[in-house]
Amino acid sequence: MPDAKTSFPNLPEDKESLKAMLCSLLRERDREKQRAQEQTKRADDLHVENLRLQVELARYKKWYYGPRSIALSLCHWSRS
Repeated sequence: MPDAKTSFPNLPEDKESLKAMLCSLLRERDREKQRAQEQTKRADDLHVENLRLQVELARYKKWYYGPRSIALSLCHWSRS
């Protein structure tokens, strides 16, 4: 069975260096989690803005084209 020295040759031997390495990796993980959460929030915000703009566009189409605008919107979205 391989020992830790052959399995992980780049790990430091002393406890303090290992602790420092672990702390560094944990901080990096936390930063990446935070970044992922921010990206998810940004994506959600953009999705909501997109939906709001679609509603606004539908409202303008209805105002401009009248009742036919609903048929135009449905026709447009069914081709997408």
